[in-house]
Amino acid sequence: MTLRWFALGCGIIACMLIGLGAGEQWINPFAAHDPMSGTILWELRLPRLLTAFAVGGLLALAGAWFQVLLGNPLAEPYVLGVAGSASAGAVTGLMFMPESAWAMSAGAFAGAWIGIVTVMFFSHLGSSRMLLAGVVLAAFWSAVLALLLALLPEQGLYRAFSWMMGDLSHSDIPVYVLLAAWGVALGCGLLLTRALDMLLLGERHAEALGINVKQLRQRLLLLASAVTAVAVTAAGTIGFVGLVIPHLMRLLFGSLHRAVLPASAIGGGLLLVLADTAARTIVAPAELPVGILTAIIGVPVFLFLLLRRN
Repeated sequence: MTLRWFALGCGIIACMLIGLGAGEQWINPFAAHDPMSGTILWELRLPRLLTAFAVGGLLALAGAWFQVLLGNPLAEPYVLGVAGSASAGAVTGLMFMPESAWAMSAGAFAGAWIGIVTVMFFSHLGSSRMLLAGVVLAAFWSAVLALLLALLPEQGLYRAFSWMMGDLSHSDIPVYVLLAAWGVALGCGLLLTRALDMLLLGERHAEALGINVKQLRQRLLLLASAVTAVAVTAAGTIGFVGLVIPHLMRLLFGSLHRAVLPASAIGGGLLLVLADTAARTIVAPAELPVGILTAIIGVPVFLFLLLRRN
């Protein structure tokens, strides 16, 4: 176990160095003496790298919580329609201010919270019915999003589709806010580790062991949805991070959440750092949507995990 934590720590250093150096032109972080290279490294690449790390960690934490909350190993941060409502909000913002990234981010955050409040009405129904309600709500928000895209002015379409496929290049949330959200989310998760471990045994067993399952479900739903709202607002819709990383970390570190949650917070960040580095390097100076690369990476990894577990 110690060796695995050491490998994860080495992975942080390696991914950070790769993320700093890679791009349209390779820059050695230890030998950037001219002002231009310094500006590229510390004012452009480093903030984006830290944004990717924080967003990936938040998505992985949300995925771990949703999988326990819903009792479904296929649950992920967007399963209850929060991403759909955020996308609808983002496109609504673009309808009023097509050239404003701020309006898109504000609309996404407002839309995500509308989705959260809607889902909270179904939190008392139990995990299976809440999941079914989430699937229906996701379909509803998809229909609303399609209608809004049909009405969106042409000058806003490119920005909307770019954001919907994952975009870390225009995040309006300051890096320090995202890192603070990452730290607060991990801290809140660690406070709930015992209750989460009990919930893995089933709701009846958890109640017999003194856990207020209804209250825990509401707290987890609110926390996971709020974390998803922050991540979606910052970087758009990025799939598979919240689905794959918790499974991978449970395979490496066991099922106890005092290990799974910090490992997921770090592992999700590293995956998104690598995916974003590849997205801005493969076809440089153009960029690929990072959501496409997380899907390309995530699908084979998840299939491998399914075969391994079987």
